[in-house]
Amino acid sequence: MTEHKKNSHEGLQMLLNILREHYWILNSRKTVRSVLSKCVICLRHAKRNVTTPSASLPENRIKDVAIFEIIGFDLAGPLYLKGGSKAWICIYTCAVFRAVHLELLSSLSTEAFLQSFRRFIARRGRPSIVYCDNGSNFIGASNYLKSVNWTEIAQFSSIRRIQWLFNPPTASWWGGFWERLVGVMKQILRRVLGKAFLSYEEMVTVLCDTESVINSRPLSHVSERDSELIPLSPNSFLQDFRQIGVPDLDQVDEVVFNKRIKYRQQLITDIRKRFRSEYLGLLIQRN
Repeated sequence: MTEHKKNSHEGLQMLLNILREHYWILNSRKTVRSVLSKCVICLRHAKRNVTTPSASLPENRIKDVAIFEIIGFDLAGPLYLKGGSKAWICIYTCAVFRAVHLELLSSLSTEAFLQSFRRFIARRGRPSIVYCDNGSNFIGASNYLKSVNWTEIAQFSSIRRIQWLFNPPTASWWGGFWERLVGVMKQILRRVLGKAFLSYEEMVTVLCDTESVINSRPLSHVSERDSELIPLSPNSFLQDFRQIGVPDLDQVDEVVFNKRIKYRQQLITDIRKRFRSEYLGLLIQRN
């Protein structure tokens, strides 16, 4: 221990080398290691901080469901447009496949939100479970969000058998799966827009481009080998397989057509299996 302290608390290899200049210790490595394990200073600096293990993912994050069947949404803004008007962004996020759908709102009224929700359902399908922040959560973020009537929204959606789950007022981290994508969206808009003032129609176009960029991000590992499969992205489940040129349906043989349908269904099934094994497997490793 004296040699260890004299030589600035060096490690096992260095201490063995110094001791062998003067002594030959039987079973030296084991003996020196046992001495080093009793050095308080080395123990204090070598130990790692205690970390809290991550909780398991909620069941609704790993269900085998259709895309946008389980969603979370949030409001962001305001954005200042030409003419002095303002607009807000409503971001709908798929809890399982991590896709986003962006809508531009001209106001924070309940009617404006319900109209955007109807547009979302018309394009993406009706969700079965909807997560969102409680109204009181929005008070600390922006005073504008106070005007949203969440009670009326819940009554509207209950007619369509949609289950609404509101986060507790003091537990904003419950909405992490959509807050993360809100941050991604804001980062893109800051870099694209800068200090520009756009019209309402131009902002709608920018949001569509932003939505496409976010939905193109890879969810699984990006390999450097050409032989590997392309990485999965939310667009793998949003967009159908592209095919240039569509033959006349009257000239398509029925047997070939049925085989083609089965083949495409098998491709979709294989992609969903890859998603569960690659992306969800990665989430399980992180947790």
